[in-house]
Amino acid sequence: AYIAGLEQLAASGGDLSKAASVASFFVSRVDAAVDKALGAIRNQDLQGKIAIANAKVAYQQFGQIFSGARWEALAAKGARVQRPLWASTSTKNPDYPDTLYVDQLIGSDTVNTVPPATLDAFRDHGKAASTLSQGADQAAAQLARLAELGIDIDAITQQLQDDGVAAFANSFVSLLASVSQKRDRLLAAAGPQGALGGYQAAVDQALAGMAQDNLMQRIWDRDHTVWRPEPAEISNRLGWLDMPEVMAGTVDRLDALVQTLQTEGYTQALLLGMGGSSLAPEVFDRTFGDSETGLILEVLDSTDPGRVLELEGKLDLAKTLFIVSTKSGGTVETLSFFQYFYNKTADALGVDAAGDHFIAITDPGSKLEKIAAQYRFRETFLNDPNIGGRYSVLSFFGLVPAALVGVDVARLLQRAKAVADNSRLSAAPGGERNHSAWVGAVMGELAKAGRDKVTIVASAAVESFGDWVEQLIAESTGKEGNGILPVVGEPLGAPSVYGDDRLFVHLCLAGDQGQDQALAALTAAGHPVIKIVLNDLYDLGGQFFLWEMATAVAGHLIDIQPFDQPNVESAKVLARQMVDAYMETGKLPAGETTEATPQQLAAFLSKAGAGDYIALHLYVPPTAETDQALAALRVQLRDKYKLATTVGYGPRFLHSTGQLHKGDRGNGLFIQITSDPVVDAGIPDQAGQPASTMSFGVLEMSQALGDGKALLDGGRRFIRFHAGTDVVGTIKRLTAG
Repeated sequence: AYIAGLEQLAASGGDLSKAASVASFFVSRVDAAVDKALGAIRNQDLQGKIAIANAKVAYQQFGQIFSGARWEALAAKGARVQRPLWASTSTKNPDYPDTLYVDQLIGSDTVNTVPPATLDAFRDHGKAASTLSQGADQAAAQLARLAELGIDIDAITQQLQDDGVAAFANSFVSLLASVSQKRDRLLAAAGPQGALGGYQAAVDQALAGMAQDNLMQRIWDRDHTVWRPEPAEISNRLGWLDMPEVMAGTVDRLDALVQTLQTEGYTQALLLGMGGSSLAPEVFDRTFGDSETGLILEVLDSTDPGRVLELEGKLDLAKTLFIVSTKSGGTVETLSFFQYFYNKTADALGVDAAGDHFIAITDPGSKLEKIAAQYRFRETFLNDPNIGGRYSVLSFFGLVPAALVGVDVARLLQRAKAVADNSRLSAAPGGERNHSAWVGAVMGELAKAGRDKVTIVASAAVESFGDWVEQLIAESTGKEGNGILPVVGEPLGAPSVYGDDRLFVHLCLAGDQGQDQALAALTAAGHPVIKIVLNDLYDLGGQFFLWEMATAVAGHLIDIQPFDQPNVESAKVLARQMVDAYMETGKLPAGETTEATPQQLAAFLSKAGAGDYIALHLYVPPTAETDQALAALRVQLRDKYKLATTVGYGPRFLHSTGQLHKGDRGNGLFIQITSDPVVDAGIPDQAGQPASTMSFGVLEMSQALGDGKALLDGGRRFIRFHAGTDVVGTIKRLTAG
């Protein structure tokens, strides 16, 4: 093979004198293996001789290969021979001379990789003489005698070669892993940068206090007193700390699932979930989704019948996997989705085949675990129950969908672990080199100073990360009359359109300078700006952990408990009351609406004051056209009133920002827009049965009415516009003013 390669190099005009190669032979390992076999048959005559005999016969073959006309033609062009290299030349048997495998293997055009101790021994008492070409006939006879004894030298050397290749491969993999881990640590060490202006002193003081209180180490020690004297809903919510390390052990299972599905011809996946169960999968799909390496994923977290029917129309049920994802196992929206699509699948493919098209992600002992067993789901992933939904991105809830869309989960977790290690190893100082602590301190201290609108500005490739972090911050910090409002998807404007309640966070993919000029203007105008550079998309793994920890730290600083959600249930209870009324009377209670005109909107927003925010709540089909109309309305409202604006499609946002809306200090102005379904879709009362007493349209309107009443009951400023079937037109009319 080496000679053939040289001939190809010569034919292409290459310089043969620059090509060099060796052929590596184990030596002492041959004797170690053969001696064991000889000992088993009680033969001592050949012990300690076969390794050298094997090398001498190989050397004879070397001489034959590199001779004759074919070789001489190459040598004339400067070619060099491929030298035999003797490896493993220290004696393993103490009964043998310590220079045995050096003394007997000296010859021209060879290399001996002598270990240091053997080299010292040879320099002391070795014999420098040309020995390799001597005794070739005796060596051949020894190998022939070995064969007569029934010992297969070819099998032994093949096994040694296989073992050697495996050992070297493992070493190389270990080397790459070490390089990768160090790279991740170095990248993580860069960390976020901030231009905080006059707020820097408060942040520095907070970090010093955190160091004095040993805060970061206490978090890693699961000390609930960081947030509250009692452990309720804290001690059993800190499992996320271990996920980067723990979940690395599940990668093989995830890879096996993906491989099996692709082998069976699956090409699509539909995730059925809400809040923490849907937002992370959406990030993975929008950031990494690639039909060449994974399944095409869609996420259903809307009860709008238009959205349900739209997604149904995209599916080839025979090639679709449904991911039913809910921590509690009893989320009404998720179970309604399951019942609907299970019936569709069973009708199309048969009951016996339907279960194979479903997997479940849930907590142990949940209602969904029982459903999965009853309907014979393909697989059920039981998550660590000590993790809240919004902190579950690096658990099965995020990683199963991630694997399905083609994410290299091991690589993602490696990046997360690098940031977790930074948070853990830098726990004691509590200073800026602990990136999670620093971001948490900035969020917390600036919120206390009135800069409580964390405005996420992200590169287009990672823009969907904002939707995930929106839930994390809002649901974790918005309670007990306090709160940090995340602002996501709001286009950047000139400094003059902002009040003094903003903190800007620039999540920037390396090389993207598209927002730099606008952010520089904001910095120059005195607005605090954090910049976090992602070297590539997989750095999102680290960002997931960084923001989880930073939010926990910010919660401590603003004196809230970040792991509960005391106000989420209010809207759910009221929605159930609306459903009950529908079941009794056949119609929903009439909700008060206002004519959708610019004048009515302006009258409502005249109640706004400094530090308030405007929240647009849409119980309508989520479409690209609606998104565009909302973007224009947001910009107009922000520029006119200099208030932060947020947008949420219901009921999705109820599982995200809904907690903050009812639990913060009441500085939101809530604009709800509802619509009538063009076509409705019935929800089966039970999976596998055709009966249906309620539709998705009724469920969606019940949730809209319940949410509106919950806001009014909480003393929030609220207005409802009903768009009928003309959603985009209604939004444009509101924008016209």
